Amino acid sequence: MGSDKRSRVLEAAESVFLRHGYRRTTMGDLAEAAGMSRPALYLVFCRKEEVFEAVLRSFTARTLEEVRQGLGARTTPLEKLRFAFELWAVRPFGLFAASPEFREPAHTGLAFAKPAIDQAIAAFEVELAAILAPLGAGTLPPEQIARVLTRAVHGFKETAKDADELRAMIDGLLEMVLASLRPAPEAGS
Repeated sequence: MGSDKRSRVLEAAESVFLRHGYRRTTMGDLAEAAGMSRPALYLVFCRKEEVFEAVLRSFTARTLEEVRQGLGARTTPLEKLRFAFELWAVRPFGLFAASPEFREPAHTGLAFAKPAIDQAIAAFEVELAAILAPLGAGTLPPEQIARVLTRAVHGFKETAKDADELRAMIDGLLEMVLASLRPAPEAGS
């Protein structure tokens, strides 16, 4: 039963956090959205920070699973990378644009969210490195290229005016990186 309550809270909390943001959401809001009393909610989660961190971990786990499931349907490294970044960066960008309040925990340095964010990024970088590893022509290891990609896309999200611009910036970066990994044509060929 505890797992059912936890799932119910997480499902309800995700929509509440998206609608109101972290700071404006109260435990009372979360309890009401989950259809339970505040004391019942406190039996599942002791603090709002715990709820938010669990929502963040759940959201990123679902996204990573969706990335993993969809990679097999893509054939080229560029298609795979585009797909991965579409789910990981562009889709959440759209959610955050619709609910700017939700962006704040990641951008105001709330310390409790940092470990969950860092773990999610590291897991995504593992997926990227696996896509890049078979190319093997770069001077940097695939893990380092994956790290550069995630950091660059993070910066793109800060400056893009909309999802189309973000997508275009990511696409340009991916094409540039993949071109640098292809062997140079031999002289005289």
